[in-house]
Amino acid sequence: MILRLIRRYSHVNWALADQAIVSGTNFLTGIFIARFLGIEEFGIYTLAWMMALFVNSIQMALISLPMMTVGPKQSAEDKRNYYGAVVLHQLVFSMLSSLCLWLGVFYSERLNPEWGISHLASPLAMASFFFQNQDFLRRLCFTENKPIFSLISDVISYFGRMVFLLLLLLYELLTISSVLWVSAGCSALALIIGFSQFNKLVFSVTKTLEVLKRHWVLSKWMVASAIMQWTSGNYFIIAAGIVLGPVAVGALKAAQNIIGVTHILFQGLDNIVPSTASRIFAKGSVEALKKYLARLSIWGGAGITIIAFLVIIFPEYLLNVFYGKQYQGYEDVLRWYAIYYVLMFFSLAKRYGLRVIEKTESIFLSHILMTIFSIFFANYSIEKLGIYGAVIGMIGTQIIMLVCVQLFFNYHIRIITVGRD
Repeated sequence: MILRLIRRYSHVNWALADQAIVSGTNFLTGIFIARFLGIEEFGIYTLAWMMALFVNSIQMALISLPMMTVGPKQSAEDKRNYYGAVVLHQLVFSMLSSLCLWLGVFYSERLNPEWGISHLASPLAMASFFFQNQDFLRRLCFTENKPIFSLISDVISYFGRMVFLLLLLLYELLTISSVLWVSAGCSALALIIGFSQFNKLVFSVTKTLEVLKRHWVLSKWMVASAIMQWTSGNYFIIAAGIVLGPVAVGALKAAQNIIGVTHILFQGLDNIVPSTASRIFAKGSVEALKKYLARLSIWGGAGITIIAFLVIIFPEYLLNVFYGKQYQGYEDVLRWYAIYYVLMFFSLAKRYGLRVIEKTESIFLSHILMTIFSIFFANYSIEKLGIYGAVIGMIGTQIIMLVCVQLFFNYHIRIITVGRD
């Protein structure tokens, strides 16, 4: 019986193992960079890498997430054409977005000479290009139930990065620029090896346009939501950098890195829940979809709540162990971040549900409300409460999201249920 259960949920086991590698090494890398670059340099690195993450969030909404929903619905004979079209979309997007990133950073000094970040243009653009393509590849592997290839690719990319960062430290070459070049090189190597598993794709202009139209129907709201997400929760981090300087950004990101160990759960679910929930809903069972999402909330919520509770109890110990004395005084920031992540998780299940039933405009509307709140509240809260105003404001955005997606999901499910009756 145990062997049958292991085989039955092998895709889940591989997904969690893979995400443990990704999130675990990201966790260690973030701590490593924060400790050895120093709090101010780490703040500058954080702001630079946020640009790459913003681009990647657009890529995920436009290409990867629709693929993970639409891909499992393809017949065996259509898959080669479908995935060939998606790969073309990804290559075009990654080239254009990386070029825009390079131009923006390179010419930034003309607008703000005091930033002094133009030398990061090339390493950041290359790191963004290879990072988003490697991330796309791993999600393609999970969509096609080939998690072991995703695991191999991620081992090369993320473990390789850790090894080279240690070498940079050993030879006293650790800088923001060198960190970005290492990220680019390791992602490139993993990408080359991973794509060797998908050499039978068919590329067709007609199919590429057809898939683009289908994806756009689903992704247009998710793209808008991704943009809104970066003008809501992340807006508080950017505002903290503007009002308080890069040291505040470094402190916020350092605190997030510790509770960020929960990304093993968050992103592991991203690899398996959309495809699984899509298959359940495709069979026509609304109740089965609701039960699946409810189980996700109960078991996942219990896990993240336990982690958050431990962080709230031992913040000083955790900051000292991971970063040393330079990050003392930010214990309450870490406590607030723990609450933020708990709220973020409980809105996750309903967001998956809205994506599966293809009502992603509801997520977009939720992000609009979050953005309005952020724009009106961010500067005021940071000026009044300092760094604590930033993280408390971020909690406010998650409360808005949680309430909105719950109401929208229930509303659309009722309409679907009545329509089928």
